[in-house]
Amino acid sequence: MKNSMGGSLKFEAEFFRKNNNLTVAREKKIHFIQVRTVHVLLLLSIALLAVLTVYKAANFLLTCDALQVHSFRLRNQPVFAKERIAGILRRFGGNILTLDLEDLHTQLLQVPEIENASIRRILPDTVEILFRLRRPFYQHYADGMYRLLDADGVDLSAQRQMPFGLIPVRGGNVAVSAVAVFSRELQPLRDKIEYVAYNEPYGMEVKLRDVPEIFYPGDNDFVRKINRYFKIKKRLTLNIAAIRCVDLRIAGRIYFEYLDEQRGNS
Repeated sequence: MKNSMGGSLKFEAEFFRKNNNLTVAREKKIHFIQVRTVHVLLLLSIALLAVLTVYKAANFLLTCDALQVHSFRLRNQPVFAKERIAGILRRFGGNILTLDLEDLHTQLLQVPEIENASIRRILPDTVEILFRLRRPFYQHYADGMYRLLDADGVDLSAQRQMPFGLIPVRGGNVAVSAVAVFSRELQPLRDKIEYVAYNEPYGMEVKLRDVPEIFYPGDNDFVRKINRYFKIKKRLTLNIAAIRCVDLRIAGRIYFEYLDEQRGNS
């Protein structure tokens, strides 16, 4: 009898112990889940607050009047394309932080006078643009207008009055393109040139001021060849006044073409 009661008590004690352990484990798990949930909710709240703060800060920066573009500082600005530049810049207002500098650079380079442009933001409201310009080197008269072209033959502008200090090009557009190849050779002679042209089969034609001869200097060494001719000219016993043109195309040789007053050019 005693053994039976003792066994029953042990069974009940073991049952209650296991049941109590399960209850404690379940309560711990519930507590852990509750704490974890609170932590997750807290982190979500912090994240949402951070996003909201960033949004408000970004919105403030984008709409703040102090960060709107109020001026463009132009350095070495174009001479012939001022109105066109002003029109381009009017399309690029707004917030200085979101200003598309690459697009602005692309638009500016479509202006022939502008060879390149360096653009930078000067906070809070200024954009600085430093231009590198193409300069007029040639003039070409056509259709009642003087075209101004740079050393590469790029059209920069046109005007009705004859410009000064530029090399006149005679002939059509083909002559302009052909002459532009020799700009580096012509640069040292620029102030002495009356006009240049390009005629087959002679090629480059150069006429200097106060000199009656027309020169065909070939493809290179214009200055050296012309100076050599002037040195030799002093020793010529021929009728210098009758020389119409001087062919310098072949290195080391000088050919003359004379005026024949009875037959015209010969």
